[in-house]
Amino acid sequence: MKIRRIISLILMLSLTISLFGCGEAEKEQTSGMFVYFINKAGDNLNKEEYRVKSDNANSQITDLLDALSKDGDDKGDKAAVPENVIVNGFKLENGIITVDFNSEYNQLENQREVMCRAAVVLTLIQINAVDGIAFTVEDKPYEKVAGSRMGIMNASSFVSMLRGGDDQFARADFLLYFGNDEGAKLKKYELKNANYGNKSKEEFIVRKLISGPDKDGYTATLNKNVKLRSVSTSNNICYVDFDDSFLRERSGVLDEVCIYSIVNSLCELNDIHEVQITVNRDSDIMYHKKISLSEPLIRNLDIVETE
Repeated sequence: MKIRRIISLILMLSLTISLFGCGEAEKEQTSGMFVYFINKAGDNLNKEEYRVKSDNANSQITDLLDALSKDGDDKGDKAAVPENVIVNGFKLENGIITVDFNSEYNQLENQREVMCRAAVVLTLIQINAVDGIAFTVEDKPYEKVAGSRMGIMNASSFVSMLRGGDDQFARADFLLYFGNDEGAKLKKYELKNANYGNKSKEEFIVRKLISGPDKDGYTATLNKNVKLRSVSTSNNICYVDFDDSFLRERSGVLDEVCIYSIVNSLCELNDIHEVQITVNRDSDIMYHKKISLSEPLIRNLDIVETE
């Protein structure tokens, strides 16, 4: 009888240890997420599957931030966070992650900064305990433009990087602005059920402005030789980067008509309120010595031809 009791006790202990071990194993099981990297051209994001091993939110944040500082495995993807930019630390409170960077973050060029910020936000927002992300630099709220704090961001802050995709049949209505016959005013140009394919709506708009109007009574506002380098949207600001041809190649319209054909056309999209135009990522420019591009521009309806 004693032997049977001892055997039963051993079996019970073995079962208890086995169940406990299974519970621990379940906690250590990895869960799939994506880490976002900057593509080789530096004008968009690619994502790669990544597996985190912890269910603890703070551990996941640490793990993902570390992954964001390394190059990707595929297609020459580059680290979202550049080598000289250091994450000083982070704080998770009430569903909001505040990520603090060193002062080098403020030195990033416009396009590089947008790509970095988008990759960090789109990666961290996947964590269940996270509702939004805020950036600070040396413990001070990050300001994209002097006096304007960036605020809390989530996936919707970077809609242009999440749409388009591989849907070559994507369609939408667009309202563009080309020059009128004289090139002295803007004139509304409607596109109904236009196929923008696998481009973002922003890229489709700018490339359509470059290709020019297909109807009589309109004047092209951008020369066909102008080269678009990149376009992206973050926190309701659309960043449009051209190469030097934007300054060299002229069309037959006034300078204001050229600039605001871009601004007004993009601002017709619901999520765009301002447009920052750069040349080779530089915004410290006076366009033909008349219009400053140093800060984002808002739409100008005063130069639109009235019907």
